[in-house]
Amino acid sequence: MIFLIPLAMWLCSACCYLAFFKGSPQSFRRSLLASGIFLFFFIAASTELLSAFNQINAIAIDMVWLLLSVTLIGISARLQKKQRTNLRTIMGDWLVSSKAFYKKLGALTVFALASILTCTLIVAIVATPNNLDSFSYHLSRLVYWVQNGNVEHYASHIERAISFSPFSEYVHLHTYLLSGGNRYFQLVQWLCLAGILICISIIVSLLSGSDRALRIALCFAATLPIVVLESMTTQNDLIVAFLIVATALYVFDFTVNRKYIAFFLIALTVSLGMMTKGTFVFYVLPFGFYLLIFLLIRPVYWKALAFSMGGIVIIVLLLNAPFWLRTYEIFESPVGTMSNGNRADIRSATDLTSLLSKHIFLHLGFVSPSNAYNNFMESQLLSLHETIGVPIDKPATGMPFKMNKLNFNEDFAHNFFGMWLVLLSIPLLFLARLSKEAKWFTGLAFLSFLAFCSFIGYQIYGSRLHIGFFVLISPVIGLVYGSVFSSVLSRILIIFLWLAALPFALLSSTHPLLSTKWFFETVFPKINTALHLNMQVGAQNLNLMQESVLFAKPEKIIWGDFLPETEALTRYVNARNPQKIGFVFTEASYDYAFQYSLQKEGRIFEHVMVRNPSNALEKSEFQPDLILAERFEGEQFACHGRSYKLGFHKRDKWIYIPQNEFENDSTGNR
Repeated sequence: MIFLIPLAMWLCSACCYLAFFKGSPQSFRRSLLASGIFLFFFIAASTELLSAFNQINAIAIDMVWLLLSVTLIGISARLQKKQRTNLRTIMGDWLVSSKAFYKKLGALTVFALASILTCTLIVAIVATPNNLDSFSYHLSRLVYWVQNGNVEHYASHIERAISFSPFSEYVHLHTYLLSGGNRYFQLVQWLCLAGILICISIIVSLLSGSDRALRIALCFAATLPIVVLESMTTQNDLIVAFLIVATALYVFDFTVNRKYIAFFLIALTVSLGMMTKGTFVFYVLPFGFYLLIFLLIRPVYWKALAFSMGGIVIIVLLLNAPFWLRTYEIFESPVGTMSNGNRADIRSATDLTSLLSKHIFLHLGFVSPSNAYNNFMESQLLSLHETIGVPIDKPATGMPFKMNKLNFNEDFAHNFFGMWLVLLSIPLLFLARLSKEAKWFTGLAFLSFLAFCSFIGYQIYGSRLHIGFFVLISPVIGLVYGSVFSSVLSRILIIFLWLAALPFALLSSTHPLLSTKWFFETVFPKINTALHLNMQVGAQNLNLMQESVLFAKPEKIIWGDFLPETEALTRYVNARNPQKIGFVFTEASYDYAFQYSLQKEGRIFEHVMVRNPSNALEKSEFQPDLILAERFEGEQFACHGRSYKLGFHKRDKWIYIPQNEFENDSTGNR
């Protein structure tokens, strides 16, 4: 039934086109964008509604999507009749629009974008999800929701699974139940990257009619290393970045075109963004103030302002209040407590300068002979901190600072060339010819990064949290460099960005399209020696050396070098054929990975012996047939009125079996 999603997307796009955008500039792209946002809202609202009736199951999800498709068919037919047109004519209009857009982009830009997007699309479809955060909490939620029939909180050793915003997982839940598997999980972020590029293209059109600016802006955004890597994962950073840039788009769309549909779309993107990730608020805050001031100084819009503010509050509460209430009941905070350590304690302008510089320098590290470049850059950062009188690792400003080198992991890759292009664009702003709206957008984009740095401390994995800023600044990069660069220099920049991004599309350390084993054994040693990079790649980091996802087994993609011990554990568990399995995990345990390896029809998983406030939700009537622990609980203990003894041990994994079955254990693994 997974085909119902593209069917609904097509029908909804046709409805949006006929109802709002026919005859408007970028009508096809605008229709697709609005359709995606409407369907996101449908997923969020329908999930909460079905959950209220304990109907989170495949049949109910199939029915709501069928109902949506029938409704869209009816709306589309009515709009076609009213406007005396048909779907064939609409498709013809879209084809003409697509050809015109292709011409604006030019063959070089189309090739650069298509090659990167094709590589990442193949990986997104073929590779089994194996992102570490997804193992712990992004994907692990789904099985418990389906088992319980709702999205209420449950007892979990992993607090992030029940306190971090759930929207991206709601999307995964629908694709999981519609398709019966995990094949489409990674497509969500990839499609959001496509949505980001649509948003950027429309923003550039609003701020400038320059084809050159459009090409540079799109290539800048699509070739950012962290964006390329994230588009092949099941995290939520591209989803929230899509909602951030869509909100900024609709703010400026109203200020330029004065169409009230923008208010409704802003209400949807704001509610969905807050339901996806907390960083959404910081990035859109400057744009929200800009729209507020724009409306306040024009009395003719005061009524619209009142209605839009009321609508935003209602929709935000409609989508988010149930989750906030569930979280508050457990943690006495609507957003839980796991993010508290990421907050920055800014008490002066020097504190802000320190934190801002560290966020910037996160992207400025790179490989060099004898690490000379990084040593120089770090000395400059230390000198800055000495000048302002703030320790570089001052408490309450984040993790200890560390200069990056080069990383192909979606959690740690940084945007070296991207950040340098941003920094170099600042003096070029005085040379570029920008419209009034473009100048405002530029200022707000930079303010969004300042707002983020004012609230969030430095983190070594902060690059992915900066995606919101980089996609917001992409139109500015296009406008600035498109204005000051000649046609030849613009093409050279596009080729350079494409070449710099290609290794990240092909050689991801977690799911490479090409074998990284071949690269690190054959190619990299020669580069390492020739350039005196002194980078160690050996037995201590064998997980870098992976075979292509086109040929690797799903279990190998998930477990890497730990597959043999996991297979031994799985054999032991399946030999006992338990129906109910209890988990005793840590915050960083691979919950979803164990679910994947141990999945079997009728098998149930629950967390037991939970040691955080969610233990109040633990089901005392659940008596596991076997308990898998990732921390040693002793040779014997009691759980839910039943005694268990150690039956299996491999490295940091222990399996406990009921005491009355212990003497009958003939596996010889104790």
